Amino acid sequence: MKMQVDRDNDKKMSRFFKRMASFWYVYLLGVCFFVLLAFAYLKYSTPQYLVSGVLMLKDQKSMTESKAVTSFANDNGLSFLLKPTENVMNEMKVLSSRSLALEVVKELNLNIKTGIKNGPTFKELFDKTPFNVSVSKIIVDSVKERNFEVEVLEGEKLRIISEDENFNKVIAVNNILNTKQYNIGISKKESAELRIGEKYWINIISENAAANSLLNSFSVELTDKTATTANLQLFYPDPKRGELILQTIMSRYISDNKDKKIRLADSMLVFIDDRLNLVASELTDVEKELEGFRSSNRITDLSEQSKMLVGNANEYYNRLKDQQAQLKVIRQLEAYVQNPSNSHIPSSTVIQNAAFNSSLNQYNVLLQEYEKKKLSYTDSNPVIINLTQQIKSERNNLLQNIASYKKELQVTNEELGRVNSGFNSQISQVPAKERQFVNYSRQQELKQQLYVYLLQKREEANIAKSSNAELANIVDDAKSSEGPVKPMPSVIYLMATMMGLIVPFGFLNLRELTRTKIQSEFDFERYSDVEIIGKIGHSASEQQHVVGSGARNSALSEGFRSLRANLYYALQSKQSKTIMVTSTIKGEGKSFMSLNLGLSLSLTGKRVVFVELDLRQPKLAAMMGINEPVAGFSEVISGRLEVEDCIVQSPLSPSCFLLSAGISIENPAELILDEKVEALFDKLKHRFDYVVVDSPPVGLVSDAFIIQQYVEMTAYVCRHNYTKKDQFDFINELNKKNRLKNMYLIVNDINVNSSAYYSYGYGYGYEDTLERKNWRKRLKL
Repeated sequence: MKMQVDRDNDKKMSRFFKRMASFWYVYLLGVCFFVLLAFAYLKYSTPQYLVSGVLMLKDQKSMTESKAVTSFANDNGLSFLLKPTENVMNEMKVLSSRSLALEVVKELNLNIKTGIKNGPTFKELFDKTPFNVSVSKIIVDSVKERNFEVEVLEGEKLRIISEDENFNKVIAVNNILNTKQYNIGISKKESAELRIGEKYWINIISENAAANSLLNSFSVELTDKTATTANLQLFYPDPKRGELILQTIMSRYISDNKDKKIRLADSMLVFIDDRLNLVASELTDVEKELEGFRSSNRITDLSEQSKMLVGNANEYYNRLKDQQAQLKVIRQLEAYVQNPSNSHIPSSTVIQNAAFNSSLNQYNVLLQEYEKKKLSYTDSNPVIINLTQQIKSERNNLLQNIASYKKELQVTNEELGRVNSGFNSQISQVPAKERQFVNYSRQQELKQQLYVYLLQKREEANIAKSSNAELANIVDDAKSSEGPVKPMPSVIYLMATMMGLIVPFGFLNLRELTRTKIQSEFDFERYSDVEIIGKIGHSASEQQHVVGSGARNSALSEGFRSLRANLYYALQSKQSKTIMVTSTIKGEGKSFMSLNLGLSLSLTGKRVVFVELDLRQPKLAAMMGINEPVAGFSEVISGRLEVEDCIVQSPLSPSCFLLSAGISIENPAELILDEKVEALFDKLKHRFDYVVVDSPPVGLVSDAFIIQQYVEMTAYVCRHNYTKKDQFDFINELNKKNRLKNMYLIVNDINVNSSAYYSYGYGYGYEDTLERKNWRKRLKL
């Protein structure tokens, strides 16, 4: 199955190319036409030279990470995946920017071209002209292109003609020519000679138009994805001026970068100086505030002073506790001494007062003396009395010392408490002061760091401004090719040849797609599901019968013989051989096909009868040469005549007979539906070998659907370049639903010499009789 499909596809392709090859003269004309166009283009087009140069762009963002990635990609053969850095791509955009192109145009006056004309071709002379041209005082907003013809006259005068400006003026060299758009200055070059009669052309366009033209012929691309070298190319008709333009582009780009670097450095320096003045002022203010804070709070080293303050507070706190302990002891001792019952007073190590301790010791010595003496003396003894008075006096003296010491302790305690409170107050203020100090210190540190940073940046900006390092270097200077590279004759002629083949091919295929009528056997196989039983060629003569006596031997008659052979094969199993010939619409040649098919069958000695059942528009009798009205089918069915009385012999062949439509035809549809029709066909089948029925078109009336029950085969006629493609939907539906019995297609009016139809042996032995088209008909598609 697959091999069959492949063979069918091969056959379709073969037919398609054969059909295209049949229009070889169209392809020949197409190739000749486009080759002539290519010749004219090469003759009058301006040759273009290729000017190239190489520029190294420095990547300012070459980080260690990107270097590692590049190295990894190169080591593993993945460099093609790398993309140029953003900075390099930006620089390439700058190189192809309109602003840079406009600068080059203004510097080199590229909007002014001077040259000569050779027919329609303008050739730029660049530095070979004897004068220079300049434009000044432009008085219009948009400069339009203008051409000026300059002719050298006697006395170093120039005649300037402009059809655009509509003037013809004569001016002296080195003078100014005033125009509607601008002033043109023409100055003679030193050591140049003005030859009388020579003519030059000056082309002046706007600077913007010149910049756009320059960008259209200029390109920039990286030499390699991993490199930062850019290849610059420019196509220009004059190689010297092209080199100058490309060299100027590279030089201008480098100088613009340098100027940009200087401008950036200058603006950076101005900014840094302004910031330095501001930061210095702020730093001075902060330092003064810090100095005032230190002075007002007597701070030299806040950390050490805090430690000392805490130590002093602890020391005074301990002293206060000692004083409070002594005061408590002295009060207890005072109460003890004031009690008369307490004669003995204990000594205390807590009380550290020399007068008190001396008085206490004296008191205790007297008391011990009293006790010793009392053992030897009575209370009235003067010694005892004297000791008693001394003890009393010393006790009073002791109380006075205790009172004095207690008062001293109270004063000392109050002073220590006040000092300790002062220390505690100072300690409580330390966090706030430390916070303020830290805030001042932080501000001072920040301002100082910013000040140092700005000083560093100012030095960097000064170094960058003074540095001679360029952001781009010229690797290769601008150099033009040895000869023109555009247009290339071989490429142009090759493209012309291809266009000469492609355009006719496209035209023919477009015509195939847009036409609505059948024009090849490929169309039949594509749109029809019905088998083709015969193909009949085109008849150029007005003679209706092309088979039999009086008809010449031709490929057309050979087509009917081939159709006859196919009919034998199709009807060999049928007892009777009744053939209905019909079509979709009128004009497809069904009556012509019926006549010549019957004549072809009669040549084998068979008796053939034609039944003319196209009752509405009968033509078969007239095609046979029977011009007089004769009785026929209508008279037989109506019962006015018998069938034997209505059948007449055809003047074209003794074996052919005709049952015409009749003289008076009324209600043709009802006639065909009459039950006598079946009996009529039975009689005809018994008397004749073949019954050929010429029925009306099935696309117009339904008579053929009624007649088909009496026939064994339906020959459905389609006509080349007449039957429409959409009619095959109707034909395929008839075949699918078996609306017409044993249906076959006959293709009429084909061109047997065309590759659109293929057959076997149509022209064999008839080459001298084949009708050949003349050249005008062949060229008519």
